[in-house]
Amino acid sequence: MRLSFTFSVLLTINFWFILSLAQTNGTTEPPTSTAVTTGTSSTSLLLNSAIGACNCDLTRDNCDVNCCCDPDCSAIDRATFTTCTVATPTNDGSRSCVATGVIFISNTPTYRTIIDNGLFCVYIDNNAARNYYEIPRQVQDNVTFNALASKYRRTFTPQAASVATTTSYYRVGDRLKVIYNDSVVGILSLPKPLFSDICDDNNPALFYVNDVSECNRHIKDFNRECSSFSFLSAGSYFQNIRVAKLPSALNTSGGVVFSNPDDLININVSTSILCIDVSTGFSSPCPYTFAPSPTYHSSNNTCSNVLKELSYDIVTNGTRGIVSLSVTLTLTSLNAANINSTYFRQKFSVSYTNNGNANTFRRSGNPGYVVNQPLLAGKLGTNTANNQVILLGSSSNGLFTVISPTASGSCVRKQINRTPIRFGINMRSGCALRVELNNLTSDCQLIREQIINTLIGAEAPTYVATYGNSAVENISDWVAILRQNVPQTSLNTLTGSSGICPNVVMGIHIQILWAYTGSLANPQAKIIGISTSYDDPQSLAYQCVGVSCQSSSGITQHFEITTTVSFIDVSEKPGSQLRSPPRLEVKMPYDFFYPFLSSSVSCNCNRIIFALVTETAMIYERSYDSIYF
Repeated sequence: MRLSFTFSVLLTINFWFILSLAQTNGTTEPPTSTAVTTGTSSTSLLLNSAIGACNCDLTRDNCDVNCCCDPDCSAIDRATFTTCTVATPTNDGSRSCVATGVIFISNTPTYRTIIDNGLFCVYIDNNAARNYYEIPRQVQDNVTFNALASKYRRTFTPQAASVATTTSYYRVGDRLKVIYNDSVVGILSLPKPLFSDICDDNNPALFYVNDVSECNRHIKDFNRECSSFSFLSAGSYFQNIRVAKLPSALNTSGGVVFSNPDDLININVSTSILCIDVSTGFSSPCPYTFAPSPTYHSSNNTCSNVLKELSYDIVTNGTRGIVSLSVTLTLTSLNAANINSTYFRQKFSVSYTNNGNANTFRRSGNPGYVVNQPLLAGKLGTNTANNQVILLGSSSNGLFTVISPTASGSCVRKQINRTPIRFGINMRSGCALRVELNNLTSDCQLIREQIINTLIGAEAPTYVATYGNSAVENISDWVAILRQNVPQTSLNTLTGSSGICPNVVMGIHIQILWAYTGSLANPQAKIIGISTSYDDPQSLAYQCVGVSCQSSSGITQHFEITTTVSFIDVSEKPGSQLRSPPRLEVKMPYDFFYPFLSSSVSCNCNRIIFALVTETAMIYERSYDSIYF
């Protein structure tokens, strides 16, 4: 009884399915058009039709390129087209398939095809409405608008603004709180390049995170921007700024700043302010003790007292916060004629030291070098006890450095700011030497000296540390720098003809040999040799192109000075050594074959034993084959 009832229900469902299918595929035609009201006029759009069949026709009364359906294009125009922008739409829903198990009984004559995968397919689909969007009507009132918006919009709940929790002490990576002019609370900034080389002043300095950045400033008008741009003035980075010892020292409530003056620290200038001489590249103490504002000089179109470098030196005491904060400044002068496209490069840094540990030196590995850490370098000398030690350079902070060009790409003689060589990083650095026709001939010897000083630096090291933690007192942990193709001083007196300077070295190449030492599980990188080789001397010939060559004064020629650094791995992995197989020696008593031989003393027992063993093995092999095969 239950089975019959179930079968009756299935017949009813199947009959309803076939009836609905017949009604869907019937011949009843939908309305052909509808009127869409747009203001005072209405536009009749055909239902179930493709709108915008030629959407590449963007220019009225003109032929659009590669728009084959554009009525403004002639047959001659279409012959020049390489492709058609709009493709003919295809109807991918002309065939619908369902599993044959869905159809239980069908009393109506129906054309159907059964394919291998057991699907029942409808080849003709005359329900065109399901392939087109319904024509929307314009909204004319707020009620309809809000109803549609609430029905179709995606729910978006904005997150509540996170309330900055004030901790009792700074943690690593926290922003340093400062107060400007005793009224505005902010954070200490460390300009860095963001999406380009241009400085972004919104980058914060983070607690206990040492950082160094270099970026460019863009100056368009020296006369107006020299004194108006705050980023050129050193005072804007430390004057009227006080830093909170602890994050809880600055609290804001209702727009009012509550602070304890004893918990705020002034930023002081640590040492005398340095000034860079543009002509020589040397830095020396400035003739003043305060940081002046930039000043424009109309006579030579220069801007003096411009900030070149700034370094924050912060002393901390763990959870007790910041103990002191000092700043080191380096100023220079800008000449509109000497910088490329009025771009000026600045350098910023921040370093942290623990209270009482100001005289620290950062290792480059312990013991072996770590990739991307600077190479330690210095010169052989003696200490106060007259013992041989390695003297670290003061300007380079004990690092091996190479050429670092200015923002305009030019060279600076005996430059102070050089790029340190980092372990495992091959690099090529260079700069452009700019000379005039008259200087190339009259100052040839000076140009040679300037190039050599630029290549080797103001304090050329003679030793490099083999390990990243080599002590200066242990001379055996330092390797001497070998030099090849050293320029001969006897050739430096050569003078050339007009516009030619002979015997000039334009490049230096540094090769560093290193190898892994220690265990394979924890290898340590060690430098075992370093060599510097100079390029072969060449002649600098002045060449001029263009109508400006008619005037020989004021025209500069560019020559590139290059330095390359390459690291060569000479590690030798341990080879696998296997002991030789043991030697089989068979020894039997001298009278073992006595019953078979009349004289066992004179017989070769070892040969007889070998023959017997071989024969026994052959007999065993034949027996094994006969049993299993």
